[in-house]
Amino acid sequence: MYRIYLKQGEKQFLFPVTPAKIETKTESGNQTVSILEMGQMNLLRYPKLRQVRFTALFPGRQYHFVQVEDGFHEPSYYLGLLEEFQRSKKPVQFLVLRRLADGSQIFCDDLSMAMEDVQITEKGGEQGDFWAEILLREYKEAKSVKYQAAAEGDKTILSASGIQREEKETPKTYTVQKGDSLWAIAQKNYGSGAKYKEIAEKNGISNPNLIYPGQVLQL
Repeated sequence: MYRIYLKQGEKQFLFPVTPAKIETKTESGNQTVSILEMGQMNLLRYPKLRQVRFTALFPGRQYHFVQVEDGFHEPSYYLGLLEEFQRSKKPVQFLVLRRLADGSQIFCDDLSMAMEDVQITEKGGEQGDFWAEILLREYKEAKSVKYQAAAEGDKTILSASGIQREEKETPKTYTVQKGDSLWAIAQKNYGSGAKYKEIAEKNGISNPNLIYPGQVLQL
């Protein structure tokens, strides 16, 4: 079972119907140039920003395959959040939680993305249902760089000495809320969902999928 979330700040939602497919594309940033008497050459560059594209169904009624966490919502609820996220000029977190049929969790995605395009479609014969084609593009935050000045003859040379990062204090405990997962808790408190195993080990949790609301976790 796949559970797919979009999160921005304190607001998040679970897609009520898991998309049939998710396409991830990373284009090469390589450049082909022509050099006299040598012909074409390929200059290797960093890859371009990753793109994620999928089509989501927001049903107008609670079909048997609809996933809910805090009750059924009309399509207008999700469409409103998508518009709010896009207009905020802030990135979103795109989370994919993957569980096998036996309930065990395999690798998950937690990507910081920019909402590039949202296209809404209503189809004849599917009254009340809305389809959204969503395009997300990888978001990389520009970080401030600290420079050091050094004299070199009559010139002053500036050299980067490191990236300034704001230190964030991690709370010592966390109380599990409805809809939480260890992956999401690790992302929120450690900045990386992949550290969910550390939380599981600290709290003697043998199955990371078995946590419950009100449970207090040591971080």
